Amino acid sequence: MVKALTAAVVLAGLGLAGCQSSSGLTYSLHSVQLDNGQHAYRVTCLGLLEDGATCRREAERICEKDGGQLHVLEGISPVGHTAQKDQRELLFQCGTPEQPAAAAPAAPVVAPVPKTQQLSLAGDATFDTAQATLRPAATQQLDKLIANSAGVTIDTVVIKGYTDSRGSTTQNLDLSQRRAQTVAHYLDAHGLRAHRYDVHGYGDAQPVASNATAQGRAQNRRVEILINQ
Repeated sequence: MVKALTAAVVLAGLGLAGCQSSSGLTYSLHSVQLDNGQHAYRVTCLGLLEDGATCRREAERICEKDGGQLHVLEGISPVGHTAQKDQRELLFQCGTPEQPAAAAPAAPVVAPVPKTQQLSLAGDATFDTAQATLRPAATQQLDKLIANSAGVTIDTVVIKGYTDSRGSTTQNLDLSQRRAQTVAHYLDAHGLRAHRYDVHGYGDAQPVASNATAQGRAQNRRVEILINQ
C-alpha cells in the first residue's frame, strides 16, 4: 500500500494530464500525457530486487518496440543515490522529442497613409518675381509629394494660389491663378494621379503674415496644396 501511495504522489506532482499503466515482475510502466499534450512513458522500479538498470532496460525495450531512440526527460534516484545508473524512475519519450508548434510570425506593421496631405510652397524660392515658372527648390518639394503618394488612390487635389498685396487686384488674381495652374500641371505630368484637380487663384486675399515687411510678403506669396484620398 505504501508503494502504491508513493507512485500516486509522484505522478500527481509531475503535472501529468493522463495516465495508463501496466506492470511486470520488477517494474511498473505507465503511458502518460504531459501537460503540453505530448505523449510519454514513466517506468518505476522501487522494489528490493530492482535497480536503475531495470528501469533503463525496460525503457529501452519500449522504445525498441516503438522504433525510436530512448530520450529520458526526467530521472529520479533514491535518497542518497545520485548516480545516473541508479535512477529508479524514468520519464521518457521514444524518438525525437516532440517540439511545440512555433508561433506564427507577427504580421509586419504597415503605417497607414494619411488620408489628407498638405504642402505649402512659399517665398522667392518658389517662383521668380511676377512669373509663374517653378524654380528648382519648388520642384524638389513637389517631387517628394508625388513619391509619398505613389500607389495611393487620390480623390481630389485642391491647389490655391496667393500673392502679396503689391500690384493691382486684377494682376494678383491672374498671377495667383497661373501659379496654381503651373503646380497642378507639374503634379499631373509627373505622376500624381487624381480623379479631380481643383485649382483657384485668390490674389492677395487671406494673407498669413503682414504685407508691411519683405519677410511677411514672402510668406504671403504661396501656393497651398491639399490632397484628399
